[in-house]
Amino acid sequence: ASSPTCHQSVRQPTSAMKESSQQTSRRVRAVVVDDEPPARDLVKEFLSEYEAVDVVGQAGSVSEAVACIEEEGPDLVFLDVQMPDGDGFDVLERIEHLPDVVFSTAYDEYAIQAFEAGAVDYLLKPYKQSRFDTAVERVLAQHARRSREGTSASSADGAAIPDAAADDYADRIADLLQAAKAPGDAPERLYVRHGDKIIPVETEDVLWIEAAGDYSKLHTRENTYLSSKGIGALSERLDEKRFVRVHRSHVIALTAVDHLRSDDSGGYVARLVDGTRLRVSRTYAPQIRDRIV
Repeated sequence: ASSPTCHQSVRQPTSAMKESSQQTSRRVRAVVVDDEPPARDLVKEFLSEYEAVDVVGQAGSVSEAVACIEEEGPDLVFLDVQMPDGDGFDVLERIEHLPDVVFSTAYDEYAIQAFEAGAVDYLLKPYKQSRFDTAVERVLAQHARRSREGTSASSADGAAIPDAAADDYADRIADLLQAAKAPGDAPERLYVRHGDKIIPVETEDVLWIEAAGDYSKLHTRENTYLSSKGIGALSERLDEKRFVRVHRSHVIALTAVDHLRSDDSGGYVARLVDGTRLRVSRTYAPQIRDRIV
C-alpha cells in the first residue's frame, strides 16, 4: 500500500450529510490512523456524512501517526491498534497533546481488556455504521458541552477542554496504557498524565510515594507526577522487594533510604537520598526495621 499523506483535501458537503444531535460551535478536526487503506477509506466515508467533522489527515503507521497528530493537533483520532511498526498504544506514548481517541481493532482479547480497563471507546472490525455513529455522537456531545462551558483550551490547536473532564479522560488513557503495556503486579513502569500527555515513569526512578486524596504523587529526583491510583491500590501493585509502606500516607523505595532515626515513640524518621524526611509510623515500623536496620 502507498504511504498516505497527513494532509487531506477539504471534502465537499454531500446531500446525505448527517446533522448531529449535538450542536458544536467549531468543527471537529479528525485524523484517521490505520495501516489498511480500505479501512481508512471506510472511516473517512462514514465521517464524510457528518457536517461537523473535517478529516484533516490520515496515517498508515505509528511514525506517520505521531507526525500527523503533532502537525495537525486534531480534536479526534480514529486509531487502529495493530500496525506494522508498533501499535496504537505506542502512538499515545509519543504524542505531546492528547486528543479524543476512538480505537479500532480486529478482535484482540488483550486489547479489549485494556480498552475496558481504561473505559475508552473502541470499534471492532469489520465496522458497523450504527456502532460507528454512536462513537462519533459521543465525541460530538463532548465537544458541544465544552463549547457551551466556554472553558480554556489545552489541545494543540486551541480546542477548549475543561480541566476536570480533560484530567479524567487523561487518567483513563493512562489506565489503558498501564493495562496494555505494563499489566499485572510489580510493573516496571507506571503511566501517568503529565501536562497534556501521558508518560511512563520508571519505578526504579521513584523515591517515594505520597497520598493525595484519591490520587498519589510519585516523587523522583527530578519531578513529581500525579497518579490516578490511590496509595493503597498502588502499593499493592508495586514490587514488595523494592517498596514498603511506612505510613498511611507514604510508601518509600528501600533503595532511596539513606538512614533511619528513632522518633522515641516506636517509629522512625526516614531520611532519603534526596534529603526528604518522612515519618515511619509505629504501625509500619517493623516492616522497614526488619529490612533495613
